[in-house]
Formats: sequence, C-alpha cells, structure tokens
Amino acid sequence: MRKKEKNSNNLLVKIFSFILPYEEHDSLAGDFLEIYNAYQGKHRKLRAYFFILNLLIKSLPYFFKNSIYWSVIMVKNYFKMALRNLKKQKVYSFINIAGLALGTACCLFLLLFVQDELNYDRFNEKADRIYRVAGTFRFGVNNFELATVCAPLANVLIDEFPEVQDAVRFRNFGSFIIKYQESSFKEENIIFADSSLFDVFTIPLLTGDQKTALSSPNTIIISKKIAEKYFGSAEPIGKTLIFDNKDDYIVSGVFDHIPQNSHFIFDIFASVASLEESREQTWLNNNFTTYILLHKNAQAGQLESKFPALLEKYMGPELERLFGINLNDFITKGDGRAGYYLQPLLDIHLTSDLTGEFAPNSDIRYVYILSAIAFLILLIACINFMNLSTARSAGRANEVGIRKVLGSFRGQLIRQFLLESSMMSIIALIIGLVLVKFGLPYFNDLAGKSLTMSSLNNSAMLFSIIFVVIAAGLISGLYPAFYISSFQPVNVLKGKQKSTAKNGLLRRGLVVLQFSASIILIIATIVVVKQLNYISNKKIGFNKEQLLIIDNAYLLDKQAETFKNEMLKNTLVVNGTISSYLPVPSFRNSTAVFPEGIIDTKKSTSMQCWSVDFDYIKTMAMEISEGRDFSRDFSTDSSAVIINRATVEQFEWDQPLGKRVSRMNPTGESINYTVIGVVENFHFESLKNRISPLLMYLRKSNQYVSFRIKAEDVAGIINIAREKWGSFAPGQLFEYSFLDQRFEKIYQKEQKLGKLLGVFAGLAILIGCLGLFGLASFMAEQKTKEIGIRKVMGASLNSIILLLSREFALLVVLANIIAWPVAYLFMNKWLQNFAYPVNLSPGIFVLAAAAALIIALVTISFQAIKAALTNPVDALKYE
Repeated sequence: MRKKEKNSNNLLVKIFSFILPYEEHDSLAGDFLEIYNAYQGKHRKLRAYFFILNLLIKSLPYFFKNSIYWSVIMVKNYFKMALRNLKKQKVYSFINIAGLALGTACCLFLLLFVQDELNYDRFNEKADRIYRVAGTFRFGVNNFELATVCAPLANVLIDEFPEVQDAVRFRNFGSFIIKYQESSFKEENIIFADSSLFDVFTIPLLTGDQKTALSSPNTIIISKKIAEKYFGSAEPIGKTLIFDNKDDYIVSGVFDHIPQNSHFIFDIFASVASLEESREQTWLNNNFTTYILLHKNAQAGQLESKFPALLEKYMGPELERLFGINLNDFITKGDGRAGYYLQPLLDIHLTSDLTGEFAPNSDIRYVYILSAIAFLILLIACINFMNLSTARSAGRANEVGIRKVLGSFRGQLIRQFLLESSMMSIIALIIGLVLVKFGLPYFNDLAGKSLTMSSLNNSAMLFSIIFVVIAAGLISGLYPAFYISSFQPVNVLKGKQKSTAKNGLLRRGLVVLQFSASIILIIATIVVVKQLNYISNKKIGFNKEQLLIIDNAYLLDKQAETFKNEMLKNTLVVNGTISSYLPVPSFRNSTAVFPEGIIDTKKSTSMQCWSVDFDYIKTMAMEISEGRDFSRDFSTDSSAVIINRATVEQFEWDQPLGKRVSRMNPTGESINYTVIGVVENFHFESLKNRISPLLMYLRKSNQYVSFRIKAEDVAGIINIAREKWGSFAPGQLFEYSFLDQRFEKIYQKEQKLGKLLGVFAGLAILIGCLGLFGLASFMAEQKTKEIGIRKVMGASLNSIILLLSREFALLVVLANIIAWPVAYLFMNKWLQNFAYPVNLSPGIFVLAAAAALIIALVTISFQAIKAALTNPVDALKYE
C-alpha cells in the first residue's frame, strides 16, 4: 500500500512539475494525494465525484496563477525576440516603420478632416430636431432651388402646424461698414435674425437677456471678439454702433463665439424687427432663410406632406392677382413648379448647394474621396510590410525550423510574428502622432481648417486610432505570420525551403496593387489641376485682368461719380464704372422677364437683371455682337436694355434688336424695355453652371467703383485711389480688390482638393518607393552571386541594371492597365460637376504611367547600380 501511495505521489509530482513553478508542485501534489486517500473505501463512485470536484476547486487558484505567470514569461520572450529581429534587420525595419509611420500620419490627418466635416452643427443641443425650409420652383424654363423662402412662412408654420415648436428667420444683406466713435470696420459676418434665435440654436449669451436681446428694432448682439475689437475692456451693453453711416443699433447682448464647424458663422446678429421687409405678407419674394424646430415626437415627412395645401391657401391667391392664373393651372398648364421641403440641419454642410446659402458648403463626395485616399495610403504601407516580410522569409526559415524542433507550436510562432508587426505598428503610430503634431499647422493651411490635436481626444477618434493600429499590425503581419510559420523543419534544416512560386506571385500582385493605387492618385491629381487651369485660362467673355475694384462706393454718397472722374484723369486709368454688379458672384437680383411685353407664364424667364451705367460694358471689356452700347447721346436709353446671347436663344429670336421685353418690379407692376444691343455670352457664375440669360439696364447703383488700369504702376494707382477716397469720404474705410482674385475664390473648394490630392498622392508614391527600395535591395542581395558570375562572364553595367529593373517595370505597366479604367470612372463622375469639363484624353493616362514608371525605375536603379558596381570577387565569396 505504501508503495502504491508513493508511486501515486510521484506521478502527481511529475504531472504538476510540467505546469506549475517548482516551489508549488510538491505541495499541491501532496494535497491532492491526501484528498484521494480520504475518499477510498465504500461508495467509491460517489466519493470519486466529490474527489474530482474538490480537486478542481483546490487547483483553480494554482492554475490561474500559473497561467498568468507563463503568459508573462512568454510575452516577455516574444518581446525580446521581436526587439532582436528589429535590430538585426535595421534597414528593413526602418523601411517598414517609416512607411507605416507616414501611412498612419496621413490616415490621421485625413481622419481629423473627415471627423470635422461630419461633426458640423452637432454642437447645437437640438440639432436632430432642427430643419431648414427650402424652396423648389420652376418659372417658365428656369428651375430654382432656394435656401430662402418668403417672410410670412415662419409664423404660419408655428400657428397652423402642431409639429412645429418654434422657428427663426435670417435675412442676409452681405457686409456693412460699422462705425464706433472714430473707428470704422467692414464686417462680413453680420445677419438679421428673429428674437427666437436662442430658442432654436445653441448660442451661449454671456451678457444680456435671451428673451429680449433681439426683440426690439435696432438692437444687436455681438460676439466676444467683436466686443473686444470695438470696446476693449469697456462694457458694451448700451453702446451704439452706426451701420453704413445711417442706421444706429444699440448693443443688447454679447455671445460667445460660434464654433468653426457650423454651416453659418456670424459675429453680429441684428434684430430682424428692424426691417420693414420682415412684416411683408407677399409669398413670391423669397429672401428669408428659415429654420424650424420640431417637437420631439414630430415627423418631418408628415409636415412636408402638408406643404402643397399650404401653398394653395397662401400663394395661390397671389398668383391669381399678379398673373391671372391659379396655382393648379400654373403647375399643370403653365409648366411651373412651386414647393417647399425640409433639410435636416446636420445634412446641410455636406449635401446642400442651393441658391442663397450663407457660404459655400462642402461636399459629401469629398469626404468619400479623402476617406478612400486615407485607406489607399494605409493599404500601400501595409503592402510594403507584407512584401518585405515575405521577401525576408528565407532569412528566418532556419529560426523557424530550429524553434519547431525544440518544441514550438505553430500558434506560438504566429503570435511571435504578429507581436513583431504590432510592435512596428505601435512604433509607427508614435512617430505618426509626432508627425501629425508638427505637421498639423501646414495641413490646416492646406485644407483651410482649424484642427487641433485635442480633436484626437474624443472617443470616436480614439477608437479610430486604436482600430488603425490594430488593423495595420494585423493586416501587415497576418500573411507573413501564417506563411513563415508553415515552414517544415526538415526541409528548412536540409536547406530545401525556398521561396515558392506562389509566394513570388503574391509579392508581385501586392506590388501591382500598391502602384495601381498610386497611379489612380496621380491621374486624379492631374485631372483636378488640368480642370482648374482650364477654368483659370478659359475665355470667359470679359477681361478679368487689371480690373481694380473699390468696395463700398455708397460711402461716397453723391460724390461717387466725381471720384470716378477724378481717377479717370490719370493716364494709367483706362475706364471706370459704378455698379452693384460684377461678372463674378456678387449682388444678384433674379426677376421674371416676359418677351414681347406679353405677361405669359409659359413664355417667361426668370433671369439676372443688372442695373449698370454707361461705361460698364466698356470697362469690363465685353463684346457687343449686335446693336450698340448704352450712350449718353440717346435719351431713350433710359428705357433700353442690352441682353446676352443666352437670352436671344432663350426667346428664340432671329432679330433681337428692337424687340420688347417686360419685367416685374417688387410691387408687381410691369416695366417695358426695348432691346438695343446683344452682348456676347460671358461667365458671371461658376463654370460649373451654363451661362444663363441676362438683362442689363441703365440705373444708378453704387456698391463698387471699378477701374480698368494699366500694369505700369499698380501700387501707385492704389495709393492715388486711397488719397482721392480720403478727400471725398474722410474717415471712411477704404477697401480694394482685383477682379481676377474674386474670380479665383469661386473655385477655392476645388483648389483645396487639388492641393490635398497632390500632397497625398506624393506621400503615397513616397511610401510605395520605400517598399520598392526594400524589395530591390532584397533582390540585389538574392542575386549577388548571379551578378558576380555575369560580371566575370563580361556582362555590362547596363545589362545588370536591366536585369534588376525589368521585372519591376513590367509590374508598373500592369498596374497602369488596372488603374486606368478605375481612375477614368471616378474622374469622369467628378467632372460631371462642371458645365465645361476638360477631356479625359489619353495623354493624361500616358503621363501618369510615365511618371509612375520613372519614379519606380529611379528608386530601383539606386540598388541596381550599387549591385552592378560590386566587385565580382566579393560577390562570389558571398555566403
């Protein structure tokens, strides 16, 4: 019996010696033997169950403690081996980490950008219940998609629809010159708003009463920045600011700044009760941007379904009175359209591009494009890692074989290689974060953003970063881990483990995929730059060069004409004109115009109607193709108009001269004109739009004084204009610009996209070149003996360079074949945004192919030349 007990005890000691530390296994084995002996005797089955249960309970703490112990030991060993391999392969480690760091930094930059775009207007506490009322109208052949609606709509929605909790209206007049004591400033970010502003939007009021701040006429609230600008440390409440030298407004409150990620940013809110227009009851003048706040359980779709009846009730009688047609006939017989719909506040920034927007919005497609670029760049970096890891697999084959012989399982080897790739990814992330920190100011300048590192602190961004790290580590190391760990130890130790054809095929496929992504980015960059250059150089129907624009001409009052004439005395000033309209986006006024003076909604066209002076067309260097310009020699020109070629085509006139047109004034009265001239079409909106009909008539308007000047002394002319301004409008703000600069601002969004594409395409190519450099280095190393033998046999330098470069050149050519159709589809869709797109000519794709090929060959040639210049004696001694 003692011998049996002793043997059992020894057996348990041996079992536990495999799984427990030395100091624990003797004690635990003794405890188990004691329990086992206690349960011997009668009722062995029942006692056996109790024995097993007691055994598990007793052993649980030991096993738990032991599993942690061995896990720590194994991770520590993995970590040591990973560090040794990183140090051993310094060049390849550097290439991998540098590529991943650049890829991670690019990804983080673009994630910050995308996050900022998706978070617009979310600072508003009731954002999910706020909607903007938009209008869709067709009048004759003209379609209008408006961000503005009529003045009475807001109150009607509150009074008659239970879904609407509140509403606020905005009225935008552009900039104002604001004066306080002796200081004058031009303020662009100013808007008129209802007193319900604070009930709908989250705008923290620092001083003043939210309920009364904008309830009285001629009251304003200002931002903290404006308060400091005008009043310094003095109390602003009760102070008076003068608008455009005529209207006094009293400061009734100060609010904190509106966040940058808002689709509107204003520094001054003036009471809309100050405007007589806000009390008008007409339903055909759409000048007010209107937002509504729905009750919590209200459905926007249900409210929209009630809008047709609303229009029939209120707009119908007005159409009947002005045009003699009811709303139903206007829509069905007059081929018209009238309707309202709701835009969710959170969708406006990325999906809305209506007439009357406060500022140009972004585009959800750009979010998709930049997200795709972030993915492509990170993918290129991961491909680098996979390629170099599989390429270097032969160098680690012996390590894997020995470790398998010594008892390592495949799972342990996989964990080891995944830990190495994760370590590289973590190191790359740290370097990437450093690059983001120091590169963020340059990225903000490039993208027109105000992003900060604090944007990385929110949970969504932290999750994204963690996901990027884990994904990069796992994706980059997954295939190499499974591939290398699959080596058979017998073949490895016999030297039979070689790179398989399958492995080489995968590596080539990854290179093709990598360069396909880079070529797509190159083509996209070329197309965007070409389109922007086309816009900048296209003949637009007037001469935008050397046109000096003096803003705020109304401050000159009655002396505007005298100021113009004084400037024209200078020999460097060719022409001058006073108007409120520029042939670039500026003040606009669309009006219904009827041909032949007949009020007929079927034949009417809503078009731009510009009031100009006698010198406008000459100063803008527009071309009169038929008839004549306005002239002081003809007194009848006060009732004459000049139209553009698009108007002639719209009205289908063969002989436009002498034709009669009528337009409606704001009171609904008809004004008749005679056509005396036709100006050739010119672009007065973005080239994304076709040229639309336009009518110009003589009338005083004094927003701008424009001068065509000679280029000899531009600075001198500006100084003369400043001096003249000071004598005619002492103490008033002098501001100037050039028309070509205003023209370029139309395409800021596209210019930013072009710059972003160019920079990130360059970075993608750089990351790809790092991988090519590593692969070329590996190939040169693999072919060291072959190169030595070839040199001994008389091979030339060029033939050896060709030997190493030929395969990569073929892969780049294949990458072009794959990239071209993909790039064509995407860029063709992007160009559809423009009314005048460039052609996707074969030259663009050939240029991209040549650029990619040259970049690849230059990268590879460095290693090829180095290998070709190696002494063949050293090469034959290699290994």
